[in-house]
Amino acid sequence: MSHNLRSAPRRTLPIVTASAMLSLTAALAPTIARADINLVPPGRTIDPAVPFRLSLMVTGEAESRSYALPEVLRVNLTPDLGAVARVELRRETPVPDQINLRQGEFRRIDYVGEVPPNLRGRVRVDAVDMDAPAMLVQLSTPREAAVAEPMLPPAGSGERPAQADAAATPDRAPATVLTVRSDNDPNRQDEGRLSFYEPMFFVAGAGVDANAQIQLSFKLRLYEPADKNSRRFLDNLYFAYTQAAFWDLTADSKPFLDTNYMPSFFYYVPNTDWRVGGNAVGIAAGYEHESNGKDGSESRSIDTLFVRPYFTFGDTSDFYWTFSPKLYAYIEKSENPDIQKYRGYGDFRFTYGKNDDWQTAWVLRKGTKSSAFSSDLQFTYPLNKFLPGLSGYLMAQYFTGYGESLLNYNQREPWSVRVGYAISR
Repeated sequence: MSHNLRSAPRRTLPIVTASAMLSLTAALAPTIARADINLVPPGRTIDPAVPFRLSLMVTGEAESRSYALPEVLRVNLTPDLGAVARVELRRETPVPDQINLRQGEFRRIDYVGEVPPNLRGRVRVDAVDMDAPAMLVQLSTPREAAVAEPMLPPAGSGERPAQADAAATPDRAPATVLTVRSDNDPNRQDEGRLSFYEPMFFVAGAGVDANAQIQLSFKLRLYEPADKNSRRFLDNLYFAYTQAAFWDLTADSKPFLDTNYMPSFFYYVPNTDWRVGGNAVGIAAGYEHESNGKDGSESRSIDTLFVRPYFTFGDTSDFYWTFSPKLYAYIEKSENPDIQKYRGYGDFRFTYGKNDDWQTAWVLRKGTKSSAFSSDLQFTYPLNKFLPGLSGYLMAQYFTGYGESLLNYNQREPWSVRVGYAISR
């Protein structure tokens, strides 16, 4: 703990544990003196290649007293699906170990620490020696802006390059584009390497056969790049797994009528350079296998290649629309060669709602057979509206049509109405 962090040019991280305000009070008040502790936090996305200092604001709340300042703060850094790294933050501001503050006076002290160069993505920060809640930061090295080549004027024209004019005119400097995010839903979090994919829920109710349904779904980013906004192919490869089980709770043995397994590999970026209605368009494309794990006459499986754009319309801080059609081509369907007659070549998902309020989603399929279609309508409402601090959603579902389960893809279900709990929507 005695080595000098400033002795070598290494990568440093802004480690700001806003929750440390409470526990640092003890370190800053060895006697009965009181101090108000405030930390100036960075943004949620941090460039680990740029030095950043923890800004500790200490304000005296009593008569003139001396406050002891900690020399070293120890923190644990835990990346998603990675090992814990121990980091020490050393006081950088040249101040004595004790400072004197009168009531109302304040002082700013900075701390700096090293970060292992292999840490990337979302990182959990825990103060080791303090009873303080953890925080999450995103480590990401931003892409360098492309530098345009100056246009040279014709020889002998006497004109100066446009770059020289831009440098001489401050109001022509490159603009910084700020993106405003809407994450005011307590159920939503910054995505880590392992995150939700399709909706996850359990619902039960009334229907012809399968009166209950369970669906689990997640996706894993296979490689965490240095720049979280990278568009490179290898930087945005995902593995996803979805499992949907259809359950008959009214039968004597309460059997699972069918279970569908859907692993997939795909390229996915949530924010492309293409914008529609002022909102960025996302894109996913890849391979998906779907089967029910049975043999003999009940065996069902398909292999598809798919592309899925994500469109958003309206102000995402209020009620807004999304449209995400999933278009696919069958590359293997020998066990159910006529499945396109009932399922078609696409799933069309529409949603309307607000991130921290109710939302309705409608998934529509249309087969090549004129009478074949399916409609899955889902309504969700945040449970923390009823009880603050409660996670998840109250969910209601209505289904009609063909192909809710893979086993009975060519059988029409008149209707199913179910109510239950959703982890994600």
